[in-house]
Amino acid sequence: MESYLVPAGYGEAEYSDKKSRFIGQVSPADSEAAAMAFVQRVRAKYPDAAHNVWAYCLRSGEMRWSDDGEPGGTSGQPTLNVFRSAGVFDVCCVVTRYFGGTLLGSGGLVRAYSKAASMALEAAGLARMARWRKIRIGCGYPLYDKVRRLLADFGGEEI
Repeated sequence: MESYLVPAGYGEAEYSDKKSRFIGQVSPADSEAAAMAFVQRVRAKYPDAAHNVWAYCLRSGEMRWSDDGEPGGTSGQPTLNVFRSAGVFDVCCVVTRYFGGTLLGSGGLVRAYSKAASMALEAAGLARMARWRKIRIGCGYPLYDKVRRLLADFGGEEI
């Protein structure tokens, strides 16, 4: 059976670097509407933040991100890459930054946003999703072992 990873639930983690606070939040999201609703909730929760960088990756193949005012390529894309490299789908992440007064540079921003997203994903945990179809097979006892072997050959399970 085809399976894939999703966040097991909501996860939040905080990371600090040179007095800047990065609050990563991960939530399951199975559509663009669900992802953007989560982004709006986080923005409303932290209206005074310097940046609310977000990214989502759906099983349908849709992926979007926003640097929310950070230099291009230093925040949204690295956040998305955390999920792509882990093979996680149907996920939305918002990393909120409170600026600490010290510039981190491009490399520092990439590391900080990636770290906050990774920590939030770890806090959320992972679940494996699989598509299943329940079928009922009737057979005589002499064919039972053969049916079980065929079922296993095609990735099925006896329940």
